[in-house]
Amino acid sequence: MNAAAISLLLRPTARPPAARRSRVCLAVPVLLAVVAPALAAQQWRGRASTRLQYLEARPLTLDSAPVGLTTGQGQLRAYGDTLVTCAPGQSHCFFYRPAPVVSTSPVTQDLELSAWGLGIEGLRIYLNSRLRTAFGDETFWPRSDDHFDLITGYVELNRSAYRIRLGRDHQLTGLGYYGYDGGSIALRWRPVRAELEAYGGWGLERGISDAATSDVLRSLEEFQPRKRNYLFGFRASARPVAGSAFAAVYQREIQSDRSGIASERVGLDATYAPVPGVSLRGHADYDLATGWWGKASATVGWYPVTRVYLEGRVLRYRPVFSLQTIWAAFAPTPYTGWGGTIGVQPTDGVSLRLDGERRQYEETGAEVPFQLTTDRTWQAGASASWQGSRFNVQGGYWLNFTFGSALSAGETRISVYPSARLRVGARFSAFQQLEEFRVTQGRVWSVGGDVQWETSLGTFWGSVDRYKHDRRGDGIADIDWNQTRASFGMAVYLGSEPGRAR
Repeated sequence: MNAAAISLLLRPTARPPAARRSRVCLAVPVLLAVVAPALAAQQWRGRASTRLQYLEARPLTLDSAPVGLTTGQGQLRAYGDTLVTCAPGQSHCFFYRPAPVVSTSPVTQDLELSAWGLGIEGLRIYLNSRLRTAFGDETFWPRSDDHFDLITGYVELNRSAYRIRLGRDHQLTGLGYYGYDGGSIALRWRPVRAELEAYGGWGLERGISDAATSDVLRSLEEFQPRKRNYLFGFRASARPVAGSAFAAVYQREIQSDRSGIASERVGLDATYAPVPGVSLRGHADYDLATGWWGKASATVGWYPVTRVYLEGRVLRYRPVFSLQTIWAAFAPTPYTGWGGTIGVQPTDGVSLRLDGERRQYEETGAEVPFQLTTDRTWQAGASASWQGSRFNVQGGYWLNFTFGSALSAGETRISVYPSARLRVGARFSAFQQLEEFRVTQGRVWSVGGDVQWETSLGTFWGSVDRYKHDRRGDGIADIDWNQTRASFGMAVYLGSEPGRAR
């Protein structure tokens, strides 16, 4: 693959109409098959993954009723069996009523290509991109009108003592997922299995492949940066003795005109197994820009006997926001907690697991219109699995109690393997969530099925789920969350790789 071909892949194009875009997404596997002979001189491997979904939702529409037709006194009143909000001095009260069900069918096409054997030892080209569109209501599914993302794309020279990359890349560390357009260089020292990496370039927003100045983030309005940020950092890791691993990272984001700082953080990670059957893990990060500790945790794992696993952990969490957002003006409330896990394997193929965790929130200092009943959160869960020669059964139940809301949920999954390449599954779940984002006193039930078939050309899959809202009189009339969801896709693998079966 020469430079002209690479520039053609990266060249931005105008957004085609929806029908044409959908044909482009579905035709990509065929396109890869056509261009494959042109890459025969090199070693390469490609993956084209197409995913089509169908989703339903029930929007809410603001409506009103004359004050004279309501009953009760005060701000909250009843209009028939519907709760309405009445402002003092207003002639009408307001409420939300359900609108007709809307649906959409988003389509994503992921393209991944890795090429090597280009005449220079260790030289590789890697591209990972995504095309997306939607049938139906395009505004309903996030980013349906953003039709192309170059997630990752770089040229790499990898040798035993160093590695150099140029292009779009990302760092996945204890600080999170950060992308950038630039380069990195990593140096390795084999005696202690140590690596030191320096990276930097024009930064991307956390979790997406777009700059802070992109139109995708235009909802930030006056808080949106006018220029891109510079992101740079240093990462060091080592495994000096068997069973140990240590890593440290320093990272900073500044505005490209050097007029301000967006973030500056450091993170530490460590794992160590001092004796067989015992493992220690720890992590902490510190926000230098605000002077706050962020996440921190320490975990001890122990296998007292072969089929029993015990784990204890303590943790602390404080969210971190960029100084370029309005959220940085608010002091995020941290919480501390502790928890434990017990895992048991009574016999081959059968495993049981119990989890529990308690969290304690610090004082927020905010005034609220109701009295909090607790500043603690309790979480508990139990799960079990049974793996047979041609089947797998999994089940679990989770319970979460916190201030203002509570959640209870359970799920069962059954998978059957008629052959080594075919899996057929069924699942059933139910949940009830009170108060915040509630489904009120009712429950949501779901039943679904899926199938996955692996062939010499690739993998094909499909799934369908039906959700039913079992309402139980909550004062909010005619609102239900019944819906159907479906997903279908295929992943096609192409290329010439040594030792790979054709």
